[in-house]
Amino acid sequence: RRLGAGMTVSEMVGSRPELRHTRKSLLRMNHQGEPEPVIVQIAGADPQMMADAARFNVDQGAQIIDINMGCPAKKVCRADAGSALLRNEPLVAKILGAVVGAVDAPVTLKIRTGWDPEHRNGLRIARIAEAEGIQALAVHGRTRSCGFSGMAEYDTIGEIKQAVSIPVIANGDIDSAKKALQVLQQTGADGLMIGRAAQGRPWIFREIGHYLATGEELTEPAPCWVRDL
Repeated sequence: RRLGAGMTVSEMVGSRPELRHTRKSLLRMNHQGEPEPVIVQIAGADPQMMADAARFNVDQGAQIIDINMGCPAKKVCRADAGSALLRNEPLVAKILGAVVGAVDAPVTLKIRTGWDPEHRNGLRIARIAEAEGIQALAVHGRTRSCGFSGMAEYDTIGEIKQAVSIPVIANGDIDSAKKALQVLQQTGADGLMIGRAAQGRPWIFREIGHYLATGEELTEPAPCWVRDL
């Protein structure tokens, strides 16, 4: 497996224009000193507003636009954004088409496997994404109703990977170098996305990269190294 470079996606930025000048939004849109490519994730439920947000963030320095259709937070879903959009496939297509058509930058998408276990439609959403010009797809292997409980559905991610030709990035419960290799083998994914496991332990990326390249686990970092980091 050829190892690729790591990428970091910004915190989710709302698409509503009246929120662009709040303190939080201004901090999130400040990309000074960030490693490239600069990826900004936007969220919303209105196609035109999302297209405008994509253009605005590209003007602010974003080199890739990522669309959030995976956030399970109640306040986001109450606004019919995030993973709530998975319940409305025609609207998903309209949003993706509008954003892809609005910017020259590549557009990527983050989803879950569906709204709940009775409505797992991640496969259909993935096909819609590919048809609308999405360049890569990250899949958290749980439905919205599952939150972060239970086991991630790596088999579902694998089915999605087999169904589309765009790169698929596996996400969910990847908390060690050995688990990273297992998920890559089980899903056939093109890459991995790590969130919770990196909190307080950012050297997990170094550990995974070393393990995938050599098959050997790195020793735990020394306390003084962690302190300096």
